[in-house]
Amino acid sequence: MPPLHPLPAPASAAAGPDRPETLGTRLARLRRARGMTQTQLAERLGVTVATVSYWEHDRSRPKAARLQSLAPLLDIALAELIGAEVARNVASLPQLIARMRAEIASAAGTSPSKVRILIEM
Repeated sequence: MPPLHPLPAPASAAAGPDRPETLGTRLARLRRARGMTQTQLAERLGVTVATVSYWEHDRSRPKAARLQSLAPLLDIALAELIGAEVARNVASLPQLIARMRAEIASAAGTSPSKVRILIEM
């Protein structure tokens, strides 16, 4: 059986001026900057190497508790680890709210101006 090699990051995951860094590419960058292999990080977190690889290739995401364990291992604040992704998601909220307001109005048989959406953060 041939040895397993980590999959390359998809071209769409590459960060750049038009595309912010994903959580997966950030994890991989920070891990390498700390001189850690995927195996070492996996052992310290108590997960499999495949799990770390999936995170780094944005095929899955670490749960909140795992992110809290990851941040100190990567010598970064949790807010910095997830901050860019949270900011990107918050920036897309107005479009999401407008779309959902229109869908709710359509389902209720009213106009979008009659739909109020409250988000508690």
